Amino acid sequence: MKRKYTYIVIEDAELQRENLIELLNTRLDLKFLESFENAEDAYNYLADEDNPRPDLIFLDIEMPEASGFNLLDAARNYCLSAKVIITTAFAEYAIKGYEYNISGYLLKPIEPEKLNHAIAKAIGGIQVPERESAAPVKGHILIKEKGRWVKVDHEEILYCEGANVDVKVVTPNAAYLTRDRVKNMVKLLPADNFMRIHDSFIINLDYVKSFAGNYTFVELASPSGQERHELRIGPKYRDAFRERMRERWRGGVKE
Repeated sequence: MKRKYTYIVIEDAELQRENLIELLNTRLDLKFLESFENAEDAYNYLADEDNPRPDLIFLDIEMPEASGFNLLDAARNYCLSAKVIITTAFAEYAIKGYEYNISGYLLKPIEPEKLNHAIAKAIGGIQVPERESAAPVKGHILIKEKGRWVKVDHEEILYCEGANVDVKVVTPNAAYLTRDRVKNMVKLLPADNFMRIHDSFIINLDYVKSFAGNYTFVELASPSGQERHELRIGPKYRDAFRERMRERWRGGVKE
């Protein structure tokens, strides 16, 4: 059986969203997953590891609150293997669009012939193993706070603290509160430098200054050394934390 390529549609205009899905459903090699009317709902879908991964993302640019480019920045870790086809009424985004290595740029109203050409190009790229050819992830995350998107470099982050449906991202100079969960945030951060040590905490291992001999807490120090934070280590994370510190501190951590 030939493979079917999965797709999602992100478009704020209901009629245009329905018309695009209708066109895509005429293709026997595509399988519809979900559609979204805003970038935030699409981000939440992509960030949930239990949801099926799309092969193709059909993405509008101008949407309420957050643009399509905001979504690509925020969800880069969740859609590395997806091919993005931009659908927009504005030609002026084309240059910026290709900075994101998109597979296609379609102007509305969308012509079926051009749509099929963009899909063929995108599907051709999927034949190559994506994990091997994907570009390295840049060293920052984008978080949404109070209706704005904030860029926070990985190296700035001391730790993240979760509370219900919010996560506080703490840096030496500021703290940002965003609507998210710790389990999603940990996937945004590089595993070489960050580790979950508690149901509520993710730490930057580069800033570990000390920790308890029984692995019940860890002390983080800011680059200046003037700011320090003592955080609890959850029982189910202690063995993994001990092993990570053995690796990073060259075997200096003993039983």
